[in-house]
Amino acid sequence: MLRLIAPLLATSSLELFVCGFNVIPKTTHHVSRSSLFMSTSSFGAFPEEFNSNYNQDRDNSESTAEFASGYSTGQYNGHESAFPLPESTDITEARQLRWEREAMVQSKFVSDDEVYELRRKISDLRLRLMEARENLAEEGQQRRIRELEEQLFSLNTKDAEFMYAMSLELMENARQEGDFAIAEKYRVQAAEARLCIPQLNMHGLWVGKYGDHGFEMINVTYAGDTLIATKVTGDQNVPKGEVSFTVDLSPHIHSDKGMLSLEPIELNGKAARQWGKKFLPRYQGRGQVAAEGFTNAKWLEGQLILVGRFFSFAWVPIGHQVFFGRPSSDLTLKMLREQQEDELKRDQVSVMREAAYNMMEETYWIEKEDSYQDGWE
Repeated sequence: MLRLIAPLLATSSLELFVCGFNVIPKTTHHVSRSSLFMSTSSFGAFPEEFNSNYNQDRDNSESTAEFASGYSTGQYNGHESAFPLPESTDITEARQLRWEREAMVQSKFVSDDEVYELRRKISDLRLRLMEARENLAEEGQQRRIRELEEQLFSLNTKDAEFMYAMSLELMENARQEGDFAIAEKYRVQAAEARLCIPQLNMHGLWVGKYGDHGFEMINVTYAGDTLIATKVTGDQNVPKGEVSFTVDLSPHIHSDKGMLSLEPIELNGKAARQWGKKFLPRYQGRGQVAAEGFTNAKWLEGQLILVGRFFSFAWVPIGHQVFFGRPSSDLTLKMLREQQEDELKRDQVSVMREAAYNMMEETYWIEKEDSYQDGWE
């Protein structure tokens, strides 16, 4: 990997590679933590037996006033079973192969909270490098600058998001120059880094509770680096086949934000021990809402929040948040079967309604003809 990145040392991209991503960006796109609905009742949205009792209503709704009261990390405390795992999880061959590939390259990069610690170190080294460059005339500064650049170079290679973004840029540059062999090497390098970025590896089926509509299933796919959540089972407002939410997860190496366009949620000590991590990454997205019958559909500002093996999506302006977990094969089949039955019932009702209208119309004309005949007699 270092050999492939080495050309950066002789190009104008070195400054970008040395700088890397900021640790916790300041810019939040006018979305504050108090805008994020993270109540204890939301964590109770998953029933204790996730697979067998998903249709039981255990969610206690909160008022708009409670939503606006603000967010505190203490609300995570005392919910050890908030996200129970399915009793039996069937692992597909494709998923198992993906896990094996991830394990092979995982050692190259840091993960979870270590990413933030890494970026803190990078930020500190950046400041020291800037100071060294400002005092270039002092004795020994040239050597000091080289040492700092080498340290930053080494640290940045451990950041999967940064390596993914940089590899894509170098791949594109190589293609434009007609060096397709080097471009292919950068493509492989980018693919390896991408496998170690959780938010870019959420493909497949997830189940979450959409308020009063109950539990619904979505399918996560990607168009490039844009996450697309499509409803597999739907409701009266946003039916199946429609997009529930999207999140652009493209890294931006020319900015200070990287993928993290929003501040991560920082947990307190107790909550961090409970969830096994101190930071919950979140990303800006768009969530779709509509009136009944999928009318007046529109997109609202949203946030994707990663919570270990689970995630949530929040429709920020309306204070609505849905938590998602992986369904078992039994739950998947049950939800799909019930969706099909509901569709069949609606079709039968439509047929009966049409037949009733036809009979009423026929009756009307028969009565009309009888009245004409009575008039002639």
